[in-house]
Amino acid sequence: MMDGFLVVDKSSGITSYHVIKKLKAIRTFKKIGYIGTLDRNATGILPIALNEGVKLIPFLENGEKTYVARFVLGITTDTFDLEGTRITEVEPPKYETEAVKEALYSFKGKIQQKVPVYSSKKMDGKPLYKWVKKGVIMDTPYKEVEVHDITFIDYTHPYVDAEIRCSKGTYIRVIAHDFGAMLGSGAALHSLKRTRHGEFTLDMSIPLDALKTEQDVVKYTVSLRDVLKSYREVVVDSNFEKFLKNGMPVPLLDGSRDMKNGELTKLMDGKGTLIGIGRVDTGTRTIRIKRLING
Repeated sequence: MMDGFLVVDKSSGITSYHVIKKLKAIRTFKKIGYIGTLDRNATGILPIALNEGVKLIPFLENGEKTYVARFVLGITTDTFDLEGTRITEVEPPKYETEAVKEALYSFKGKIQQKVPVYSSKKMDGKPLYKWVKKGVIMDTPYKEVEVHDITFIDYTHPYVDAEIRCSKGTYIRVIAHDFGAMLGSGAALHSLKRTRHGEFTLDMSIPLDALKTEQDVVKYTVSLRDVLKSYREVVVDSNFEKFLKNGMPVPLLDGSRDMKNGELTKLMDGKGTLIGIGRVDTGTRTIRIKRLING
């Protein structure tokens, strides 16, 4: 069974689920899923978990993300990007570059974002966009997200380009909308490319069109051992593997004295195969299985 991750460079005009459908047409997977939905017109990194890789999604999905975004001034839409219905359209004034930078940099740090009604966020058991299709407009909540860094790239009127490094759940199109409101002209998200998702980077990615055969999928799959790079590896003696599989803790070896209580580790067998994710208990000097990987 093929276990691991494919890092797909998604093109514009297709949904994240379309990527899954294309891969399922190439070969059958017992389990398959992606991390971090990209909107239809967004491009860039979409990590796809294959088979046992799906079990690692909870340990990877909270990684920070980096985007290159283009905002267009003078336009507002109901979706905050160019996919939506235009609400206002004006000829925006030409701003001083420093004013544009100042407005951009104001979004750095922890910010409150109102969840857009056109989103997959669930309320009363349904994604918000499905409520909109039924003609029901929900009063969406605010959520706190963090913009770790925002870098001005270019301002060629009426377009503003920026790189944004942020936490999970940050809506870049909401930043575009709020940025336009701050300047007074309105703005919408023109284009978006995700260049990093946690440890997955653009140079690891492969265009979906390059995946045509099962051999292509095998060639570009990142093994389970090669993800969660920040986790320490602990080799489990073969005599203790059965204890892990039965949910029992295994002893920490002497070489693991500097491990912290609660630290997550990659548990490997003697052949270098990932067999699970464990949590360290320094009080009992043991590791207990948190997620078992079936070989």
